[in-house]
Amino acid sequence: MDERKVFNVTIEKITSVSDLLDIEDIWHELEDVAEIYPFNTFEWVLNWWKYFGYGKRLWILLFYEGNTPIGIAPFMMTYFENGLLARRIKFIGSNNSDYLDFIVRKGYENQFYMSLVNFLERYIDAFTVLDLEHIPEKSEFFPYLMGSDLYYDYDVQDVCPYVELPQSWEEYLNSLDGKFRRNLNYETRRFFKEYDGSFSIVKNIESIDRAMDNLIILHQRQWRQKHMPGVFYSKRIREFHKDMAKDMLLKGELSLFELKDGGKTVASLLSYHVGDKRYYYISGYDLDYSKRSVGTIILGLAIKQSIEEGDRIFDFLRGDEKYKKNWTSLKKRNIRFVAARPTMAGKFFCYYIIAENKIIRKIKDRFSE
Repeated sequence: MDERKVFNVTIEKITSVSDLLDIEDIWHELEDVAEIYPFNTFEWVLNWWKYFGYGKRLWILLFYEGNTPIGIAPFMMTYFENGLLARRIKFIGSNNSDYLDFIVRKGYENQFYMSLVNFLERYIDAFTVLDLEHIPEKSEFFPYLMGSDLYYDYDVQDVCPYVELPQSWEEYLNSLDGKFRRNLNYETRRFFKEYDGSFSIVKNIESIDRAMDNLIILHQRQWRQKHMPGVFYSKRIREFHKDMAKDMLLKGELSLFELKDGGKTVASLLSYHVGDKRYYYISGYDLDYSKRSVGTIILGLAIKQSIEEGDRIFDFLRGDEKYKKNWTSLKKRNIRFVAARPTMAGKFFCYYIIAENKIIRKIKDRFSE
């Protein structure tokens, strides 16, 4: 049975940037009525494709029931990735995004997912594999695909700590380990007493380039001291994040915090504020102030700001680094999910990708110890 006909669902393929720009208003409309992350907003997808789309094929699926847009599958195609002789259907943003999922109008989940799986069953051939990275374990997609005719496999890709924010900063502080809480309070008071300290959020577009340059310099110096490349190791990555910061500021979804000593930025924290959740993306601090715990101070003040603004969640995103355990014990998981035709070749593709994921996860675990 063709579920697309049962639900009167039609699918439009978006295969060019001009077509993508044409559906910007629809994408934003769906963001208002769907579970959304910073990494599947229109701004993230467009900028990501601009900087990292070379050699890939844009392949976004837009679903309608009648005249109502009900969801988006923000896909792209890659070819012979990591030596695998197959094309992969992947989320746009794979590799350097933290949560990737489908954008589905609330109340239309069944229509969307049944139509999507029906389409994938027909489209995926002997040399195509669905390879979904960083998909949250709570995604509603899984049971629909698991009930299909496709072969599938999955593995944990990342652990993602988060805080369920209480009503007050004092209540949150009281939930922390006593020694860590005392140190946090002491170091915060000492910084503002001994230095010309200030804490602020970048609010105007004219300041973004300066603030992002400061963040990049501080972050990179930290990682170079560890003989590691750091996130901002290439000009392309730096320009991507600077463009994203500008777009998200204009949209009202950027929170770029700065801790200063007089006019000098000594710590910086980049986060995205979507709905009632704040997503802590990256930070950096001045090594000359490391003994003053400025990295810890700015993170504490960012969480305090979130509580005061009435946020429900402060999300540390992927990575189970030791320092996050000071702030929360709550964790969720991202999944690497693959599916293919139930043939020998299809099963091999899935096995290959999951084996690749296990190796990468072991490497990540070593660096988070």
